[in-house]
Amino acid sequence: MFWRFGFHNAASAIDTLLEKEGVTLDELMEEEELLQECKAHNTKLIDFLCKPESLTKLLGYIVDNNLDETKAFKYPYLASEIVSCEIFSICEGIMSNISLLNHFWSILEGPVGINPLQASYFCKVNGVLLQKKTAEFIQFVRSVPNFVTNILRHIGSSAIADLLLKLISAAELPEGNGIVEWLNAQGLIAHLVSRLDPNLDPEMHNTAAQTLLDIIAVSYQSNIADPTGGGDAMPQSDFLGNSLVNELKSKEIVLVLVTYMLDTAAPNTSSSLTNGINIFIELIRRYCSDIEQAEYQQHQMQLQQQNQQQLSTTEPSPARIRMLAIDLSDMLSVLRERLTDFAKLLDHQWTSSLPTVRASAQRLGPERLKTCELFAEILHLQYLYTSSPLFERLTESGSLNPAGYPGLSPTAGLVNGVDPMQVCDQTIVDELIRITEIFSTFNILPTCLNLFFQHEWNNFLHSVVYDMIAKVFNTYSFTSSLSAQRAAIIQGTDAPPADFVPNPAFDAKIERVQTTVRRAVVSILRDGALTKRITEAQRRNDAGEEQPKGVRLGYMGHLTYISDEVSKLLEKCGPELMDDIKDTIASSDWQDYVNGILKDTKERDRQPLGGVRPASNPSAMPPMSGAFDDADTGVIINRNAPSYAMSGITGLSDDEDDDIDGVANRDHRYSGEGEASNDQFARYLCQQIVNDLPDRLLGAESSDDEEDEQGWIDDLDNKNSAISPTFQISGHLAVETRVPGARQEGGDSGEFDDDDDDDDDDEDEQPATEEHPDATRLSKISSVSGGDSGEEWIERPIEDARGNAPSITYSGPDASGAKVSSPPPPARPPVSTGWADFSSFEAQSSIHK
Repeated sequence: MFWRFGFHNAASAIDTLLEKEGVTLDELMEEEELLQECKAHNTKLIDFLCKPESLTKLLGYIVDNNLDETKAFKYPYLASEIVSCEIFSICEGIMSNISLLNHFWSILEGPVGINPLQASYFCKVNGVLLQKKTAEFIQFVRSVPNFVTNILRHIGSSAIADLLLKLISAAELPEGNGIVEWLNAQGLIAHLVSRLDPNLDPEMHNTAAQTLLDIIAVSYQSNIADPTGGGDAMPQSDFLGNSLVNELKSKEIVLVLVTYMLDTAAPNTSSSLTNGINIFIELIRRYCSDIEQAEYQQHQMQLQQQNQQQLSTTEPSPARIRMLAIDLSDMLSVLRERLTDFAKLLDHQWTSSLPTVRASAQRLGPERLKTCELFAEILHLQYLYTSSPLFERLTESGSLNPAGYPGLSPTAGLVNGVDPMQVCDQTIVDELIRITEIFSTFNILPTCLNLFFQHEWNNFLHSVVYDMIAKVFNTYSFTSSLSAQRAAIIQGTDAPPADFVPNPAFDAKIERVQTTVRRAVVSILRDGALTKRITEAQRRNDAGEEQPKGVRLGYMGHLTYISDEVSKLLEKCGPELMDDIKDTIASSDWQDYVNGILKDTKERDRQPLGGVRPASNPSAMPPMSGAFDDADTGVIINRNAPSYAMSGITGLSDDEDDDIDGVANRDHRYSGEGEASNDQFARYLCQQIVNDLPDRLLGAESSDDEEDEQGWIDDLDNKNSAISPTFQISGHLAVETRVPGARQEGGDSGEFDDDDDDDDDDEDEQPATEEHPDATRLSKISSVSGGDSGEEWIERPIEDARGNAPSITYSGPDASGAKVSSPPPPARPPVSTGWADFSSFEAQSSIHK
């Protein structure tokens, strides 16, 4: 109907308004359908909005701070949304009007503290222009005077910071080529680092550091090398980073940043220190990621060669290996020169003691924690570098010039006029060796151990120190085994692999790394007295746990990990280190700890958290022999009976039988072997059975049934209330209990619940299964003469697998009230296969007579 009557052709309110002479933009902004018509690309509306005066007013709504209250929130929002509709003619009209853009960008020249809502609208419009008109927008940005200075004045606004990152990310596009170099030439990195001055506000430190971290992340994401592509075919920026990151890693910038971080006389040195360390850690981690990418690229090439596939991947190019060999050398060089100053921070008292729930404890502080994290990251870099499959190529590239790489131009890889292929005095491996020597000479690692034991509840510190020790031990273990392997090949003891090439320079470098790391290992074990402190901490922890409300010390878990690392190191490299650390590892305390507590702890940690899964088959439960008579309960239990035989006597359901089986299995497993544990379990189970009897066997009936049965129950009580009938079932289970309806003197008569007779009859017909040949079934046994009113359901075991039925005897009153006892029936002969055998039918039925 909507289409038949032509309602779809009705003119919209926007069209009607546009046909009006002298319509203004304010009138259109008041229409609710404005955004909808823009997204629908209304031709009349777009033509109106593309007029220069309309675009001027549209962008003016965003940057104007003097709008009426009725327009202050609505108009800037609508203006940004109209531009965000990505209408080409609107974007074209804005970018072609440079004066309009200059006025629009004048918002950054205002005072610091731009309105966050206004900044978000401003950046939203510029983001659309950057996406739709990349080349024109970047050209305009480069023409803006004092662009870096103005944008950094408002870098505290998240929207402004995002706009800067979008500009850096535009370098991925062909139209954005050169924007990163231009930002670097404008001094972006230098300006951001200058904002980490310890005399400035910590909030400014946090903003500048976060911006630098974001620049690092965006730069590496923009320049991730394709691991499946050829190494030489990739652009140089893929393995050189970009100009901003290279500037941040330069010696001049790092020196300025370290100076800020170590200026202890400034008021906000703590903030500068922690933020600066975060920047260094991020640079190291990104470099480790580059190493792993190069390793993966080489691994893929080797895998294709082994499978004789067409090579789609080549090994990392010599230029990339060269850059990886010297990439962080300047930063590590500056850190090495000031490493002792960083070590002094570990003993510096940054804050006073703070009260805790246990005692007045000395606070570690973020300054010392971050310093330990920096040391741990350097040691992690050393382990990753030396254990890399590219280690030999990285070592060789440090001493070669471009002439050593065939087919590589001497001018390849120029970045800011600097040739990364020129010979460098020190490579990363050389700087790491020097840093490790300082660690050993000034006992920096033992100082970190002191903090570990002093701050027993700081798990952040415990994780960092454990990582430091593990990386030192693993580096020495790897270099020791690698050196021994190469020596054995050179001496002819071992057969060389197919790709082995003698390299004396590489062997000398490995030996140098091994020697320096060995000193660090000895510094930890001997100067730090690690093994002695571990045993003392264990004794202190044991003593504390024995106290009332004692707790386990907070570092015991990490101490177990450290002890395990020591044990693995001594197992692999013990003979080599014996001369230097013999006194520390040969002590009786350490040997007792390793062979006792540490071994038990490792065995316990290997066990599943939930324990061993209990057996689901009840027959798997070990047999319990013997019987006992509980005078309090009046129940006789034969422990040779299986658990499922007991459930039928008490009237438990199948699900409840499984519960009893589970309890029985658990009790036997954990309470130990022997008759004492068996008796204890049997008494417990007996008590539970008796407690359930009144609820299971005696049930409430309707009032009519109570009146009908009350007469014969009273008659039965008067005949003989003192005789307690007993059924004795030998072979499986014997239970002595009172037949409901018979009571002692002064006792109440019991009641029957025979509402489930039909169900019980069905259960009578259930045969024994092959899995459980001794399964039981229900039978009716009359306790007194007089028909069904005196019948009670009990559980009688059927014959076993050999066809022998259990003997059942009855002791109790007969119809006249006299006590009688029936002899056990004779044993049945084995049942043969074929037709059913009813020879023992009379013997079984004699029980009921």
